[in-house]
Amino acid sequence: MRTVIIILVILIVLILAYTQMNKTENKSNSDLTDTKNSSKEIKGTIFYHEDDFGQVEIIPNENFDRLIKEAENVKDFSEKHFDGGGFTDMYVREESGLKLEERKIKVSELNEILSKLSVEKHTIATTGIRPDEMLSENTFGYGENYNGLFFDFNQDIVSNIWISGRLDVNDEKLISVLNEIGTKWNLLLMDWNSLELIDLKNKEQIKKYVK
Repeated sequence: MRTVIIILVILIVLILAYTQMNKTENKSNSDLTDTKNSSKEIKGTIFYHEDDFGQVEIIPNENFDRLIKEAENVKDFSEKHFDGGGFTDMYVREESGLKLEERKIKVSELNEILSKLSVEKHTIATTGIRPDEMLSENTFGYGENYNGLFFDFNQDIVSNIWISGRLDVNDEKLISVLNEIGTKWNLLLMDWNSLELIDLKNKEQIKKYVK
């Protein structure tokens, strides 16, 4: 009888140990699956560096006077805080004014024009400091990593349009597309890197800027 009890105790211990081992293994497999799924979620087909967002932006013409003033502020600040090797302080731009989303530009309308660039369209974009670091929600891009025209949207209405790097596309084609966008929605291009403000309804201004 005593021997039977001992055997039963040993069997119970083995069953408990086996059950715990299976739980641990299943959790590990689940964690691995979650990790893989997480990686898939941020896997994009085009990338823009986070510092490029809004550096070359396309915005409503109503912001013209504000942009001129802000460009002057940036220039003055840069001159005062440049020590020969870098800047001693950081300037935060004023972001007031009419937002692009107020134009009610539909994603389908913008895509129709941008397709004339004849470059690859990407519906999954990532950002950060390196490709696939984080997903850029509701963002489409035309071009390639680091060099493309991007826009994001909310409920099928375009929120922001910006350019990262330089598109690998024929100059005349780019000029034509930018001009069509500018004319259709009365837009400007503001390049905060070079402090150039371009009226996209004016083909000559665009040509001078692009070339």
